[in-house]
Amino acid sequence: MHSEYLGVLESRYMPRLLETSAGFCSDIQVQISCDTDNQGLVIIKGHAKGEFSLNCQRCMCEFNFPVNVKFSYTPMSEKTVEKELPEVYEPVDVDENGLINICELIEDEFLVAIPYIPMHAIEDCSVKEHDTVVGEIEDIVDERPNPFAVLKSLNK
Repeated sequence: MHSEYLGVLESRYMPRLLETSAGFCSDIQVQISCDTDNQGLVIIKGHAKGEFSLNCQRCMCEFNFPVNVKFSYTPMSEKTVEKELPEVYEPVDVDENGLINICELIEDEFLVAIPYIPMHAIEDCSVKEHDTVVGEIEDIVDERPNPFAVLKSLNK
């Protein structure tokens, strides 16, 4: 049994992504296909793309961050737990009714795509590399004797 979905996922169905963004989140273009592979595993494959705003951690200005993700899942049930899953499929849990929340699945993919430290490209950022000063470290001469100097004398 093969089925496909090509459409739009409205951003209002992704509250965690809206909360993480700096205020803007476009609707997500989604293409999903569901099928059964040669092993009899149900597979959910597809891709999604959209854009949301983040705050640049260098200049603290908002910028739009485009995301284009591909995914390949297989629902986990008692039957699939017994089988060894190929590495190309990521397991996804089903609820008590055997259903998967596709909106949450795609939202998770987008959340994982967020960089650890979001920043503009350096050429687009209002703060340039040479404008950033972290501080200077003074050379400190340690006046204390080296505690391992005793070992050096034992070596002779």
